[in-house]
Amino acid sequence: MSDDGNKVIVDSLSANIIDKNSQDKAILVGVFPYENSSYSQNLELVVNPEVGYPVKIELPYSGYDMQLFCGDFTNDGRDEIMVRGSFGGSGGFEIGIIYKFENNEIKEIFNQDYISKNNSCTAKFMDNYKVHVNCGGKKYSINLASRPKEYLELAYDEEGKLLPGVETYIDAPNSLFPIKDVDNSYYELLIQQRIVGLVNADTLGIIQTRCNFLGNKFNEVTKGLFFTFNSNNKED
Repeated sequence: MSDDGNKVIVDSLSANIIDKNSQDKAILVGVFPYENSSYSQNLELVVNPEVGYPVKIELPYSGYDMQLFCGDFTNDGRDEIMVRGSFGGSGGFEIGIIYKFENNEIKEIFNQDYISKNNSCTAKFMDNYKVHVNCGGKKYSINLASRPKEYLELAYDEEGKLLPGVETYIDAPNSLFPIKDVDNSYYELLIQQRIVGLVNADTLGIIQTRCNFLGNKFNEVTKGLFFTFNSNNKED
């Protein structure tokens, strides 16, 4: 096992963090406690300005494949810092925190938990091998009839009636992608969440949320369902 005295640079990037023309550096440091593993802990984010003294903040996260992305999310001409990684596990949950450097402080403006706490989508198993999804005012129907008989027997009786206690839920984000249209000067975020079926490995569909941070706040641009298998799915 390692301790804080063994902190190393996990990742670093040069970016325009302080102002539009500065050449600053974002540095992620931490400890790799296990040999031959990408898992790091005791993480700190350091902003090293082109002119001035370094500023750092401790991160309340640890995970696998931790890395940095710098880009202008707020459309002010300066780069924000995104810390990315994963919690691992069968769900493949992703870490995605965005920090803004302001008034000589590193301030968090988004983390992956926000989307789960403010999720407007719901999913529910229904009779006749259907899953109904209500998301952002749009309604979708996922048809499970093409699933193997062995699968359907776990959720339905011989007449297609839903068995007691069979439920679905929308999981925490498993992917957060910075994206940028060619005609935009700022980055947006594409967030994906699984609709989980009978077991954690059973993905019924993917909720996709596209958002931006214009005005220094979280704004949903689009939200909807991405179907993950070929069946008679539809948007109502």
